[in-house]
Amino acid sequence: MDREQQQALISQMERHTRDQAYFLFLHNPIKLYAVNKAVEFVPYISTQLNLAETTVTEQHWSVRK
Repeated sequence: MDREQQQALISQMERHTRDQAYFLFLHNPIKLYAVNKAVEFVPYISTQLNLAETTVTEQHWSVRK
């Protein structure tokens, strides 16, 4: 694509957004997860919480004797 044409379209979209949009909702997939230190959490780069490989250690309260 022509860079100058692309920049002109981006500028046009920015002006339209500034002039017409009262609210602009943006998707932000960055999430913060907090887990117990006895949980071995394996994060995935996706928009869903995937616990397929998440496990607990022997020190976790749910399995501690």
